[in-house]
Amino acid sequence: MKKHLILVLVALAGVMVMVAGCTSSSNTSPSPANSTVTSTASQNPVAIQNYAFSPSTLTIQKGANVTWTNYDSVQHHVVSDSSAFSSPLLNKGDTYTHQFNNTGSFSYICSIHPYMKGTIVVA
Repeated sequence: MKKHLILVLVALAGVMVMVAGCTSSSNTSPSPANSTVTSTASQNPVAIQNYAFSPSTLTIQKGANVTWTNYDSVQHHVVSDSSAFSSPLLNKGDTYTHQFNNTGSFSYICSIHPYMKGTIVVA
């Protein structure tokens, strides 16, 4: 009886290991910070996460909006190099949206963390 119980427990443990190995987890993290995305959508998200903008380069159509969302627990500030746009200070969960009505390339940084850089390309 004792040997039977041990065999059942060993078999059960083996089944649990096999089931655990077959399950998959989905990766819902944003695009890597050094990514480039081309979008034809009228609304375009940029994540502020892990002290980076993701995607770091986004190509959009003239007239489209870009919305930055701060997922970090520290404040960030989205500011274009040419002063074309500037967000208020963004706390965790805050968003900032800007509509791009002119074509061109718009580089921006977080003025608090100037090593954070991004570019919006408007076609």
